[in-house]
Amino acid sequence: MKRITKIILTFSVIIGLVGCKNSNKKMNGSSLNKNDAGVTSSENIIAYYSPSDKSIYTLTDFKSKRKLITVEDGNNTWPIYSPDGNKIAFTGKVNGVIGTYTMDSETGQNLKMITNPKGELHEGLSDWHSDGSLICVTKNLDGNSEIYAVVDSTNMRNLTNHKHWDFFPLSHSNDMISFWTSRDDTNKDSKQYDYQSVYTVNTDGTNLTKRFQIEEMTNESVGIGIFPAISPDGNTYVFMMNLDLYSINMDGSNLKNLTKSDSIGEYFPFFSDKEENRIYFCSEDTISSGLNIYSIDLEGNNKKQHTSFEGEKGVILFPKFKPTLPNKK
Repeated sequence: MKRITKIILTFSVIIGLVGCKNSNKKMNGSSLNKNDAGVTSSENIIAYYSPSDKSIYTLTDFKSKRKLITVEDGNNTWPIYSPDGNKIAFTGKVNGVIGTYTMDSETGQNLKMITNPKGELHEGLSDWHSDGSLICVTKNLDGNSEIYAVVDSTNMRNLTNHKHWDFFPLSHSNDMISFWTSRDDTNKDSKQYDYQSVYTVNTDGTNLTKRFQIEEMTNESVGIGIFPAISPDGNTYVFMMNLDLYSINMDGSNLKNLTKSDSIGEYFPFFSDKEENRIYFCSEDTISSGLNIYSIDLEGNNKKQHTSFEGEKGVILFPKFKPTLPNKK
């Protein structure tokens, strides 16, 4: 298989996939309730990246947009909220300089560079841990991809430290960091890897533990993106595979295809900390040309559409809910 040298889904791939849809697609067999929001309290705020003007926006109650900052090179940009919701971190080019930055989550002000990449690939910020460290994928510092906990450019801890590729880290509320890796691939000595295993490690680099291995995960699916999410109770891990959303328990049991869509891609799963049994995501519909926000319960039923934006400006990438509960994502 072709070796993956870029592990990040660019907006051009997404737009291309959206543009290829046809009018004969079948939606998931569950009932679709358009614009019936699962989260019902006021001020539900989502941060996301818009490829139409290369900017990070917030979206309030699935309706009201506010631009925070323009990112000149946003191919690797997805906004991540701090645990208290007051900051947003992202990786991208601002004023000509590629780096990982933080800013105020409501205004986009007080921009601060945390670190800038030094490897062949852009670093990709993936999560923000409750201890204050940013969880990043760094890029070919040592000839491969590693997971780092980053406080600033002088305080970066390699959590994985392995000769094979590790990526798509996810911060859990119990101090763990989960990530995907090629280290168990039977072709690991051939430089042609499969990325099928999920491990966890503590933020100090200890207690490395294999959690599960998914043989159905192909290189093609990895190339599109995995973008995992963990439920607020820490029990259910949701990820992208072959343009569907799957869930699995952290002990490796109960692998389930939640969406089972025919020719329609589902992307970027994310949870609200107000709901443990519902997953949000981006998808197409049969009417608009945008990439809108939907949700479905963890049994794969009761699909709901929450936004109905159209055209290029309606493409929503990498959405995340602003935390409303302390230290929960």
